[in-house]
Amino acid sequence: MKKFLVSSWPAILLLFLIASCGKDKSGEEDLGQYYLKCKIDGVDKTFNYSALASQQDLGGGKITYSVFGKAVALPDNLESLGFSIQLSVPFTKGTYKETDPTDDYTLGGIYNPNKGDGAEIYANRYDEGDPFQVTFTEITSTTLSGTFKGKFFLYTTDPNADSVIISNGSFKVKFAK
Repeated sequence: MKKFLVSSWPAILLLFLIASCGKDKSGEEDLGQYYLKCKIDGVDKTFNYSALASQQDLGGGKITYSVFGKAVALPDNLESLGFSIQLSVPFTKGTYKETDPTDDYTLGGIYNPNKGDGAEIYANRYDEGDPFQVTFTEITSTTLSGTFKGKFFLYTTDPNADSVIISNGSFKVKFAK
């Protein structure tokens, strides 16, 4: 069941990314304050346009927290990074890994390198060697902060699909209003 949920995260995140791209958040005033930063295959990347978090109560004791940011404000540039965690336990500071054997939460991430075709978008895929993980260091009613890293693969079932390594990730985002 957990692997099924992991495989469905890219589609869920893609919907979130598309919905967020169309909103004018006047995020330009907060470019230095709210961000997702990382290295993708050793290249520094900053996603500070519309850098936001959202929370959604799914009912039945499940809550999802999502984090998202775009590289540039241009509507025709889709380069973006996002991740979500769906929890059935209280959300607390700490490290969450895609390979956690419990059913307490499911973690998913997605990176769009400015591609319109879903087959050219990268997502975590339950990699034992370099699992996607997020450490939440600050959780308040207005912001989320922390670090992240891991390996993302092209969104396909091909076991030999191209991949990217995300390292040195950090984020500070505000909750969308």
